[in-house]
Amino acid sequence: MTRSTRQCAGLIVGLAALTATAFGGLSGLAPAGAAPPNPCKILKKSEIQSAFGGTVSSGKKGLSTAVTTQCDFDVSPDGDRPAGTVTVHVMFKNGKIAYKGLKKETSQYQPIEGVPNSLWQETTHAAEVLVGDTLVGVQGGFLITDPLPIHSYDDKAQLTKLVQTAAKRV
Repeated sequence: MTRSTRQCAGLIVGLAALTATAFGGLSGLAPAGAAPPNPCKILKKSEIQSAFGGTVSSGKKGLSTAVTTQCDFDVSPDGDRPAGTVTVHVMFKNGKIAYKGLKKETSQYQPIEGVPNSLWQETTHAAEVLVGDTLVGVQGGFLITDPLPIHSYDDKAQLTKLVQTAAKRV
């Protein structure tokens, strides 16, 4: 994933965490001693490879805050799809508050047809699903640079399938 795409992913996760904290404080804390889910274990490399082809690296822990955590999987190019990154992020505190806030941003976030409590963000290629008070998301960072102009690989179908799998495991 390019530096700007990675920064964009981090910004989205950070903004979601900030939104949840600002609107809900930490009133939705998990029980004392409950460990946050490990985003690197929510999806298997083989599931990402099945969705995108190519070779998938082991997950690397990414940005983590008091309310969210993420994992990045590097994916090699395959066919017409360039190399990129699949990021799994989990907002394990105040996810419902963040989901409601994102859902109000109808110009940016749209429901995914046939997937309850879901949102799709076209610009950042992020699929989100609310499970209880946990917001789980899968984001793709595959940029096509030739031919110009630079544009994102169409990965909505793959990311929707992956986020549905991830939602079953949180």
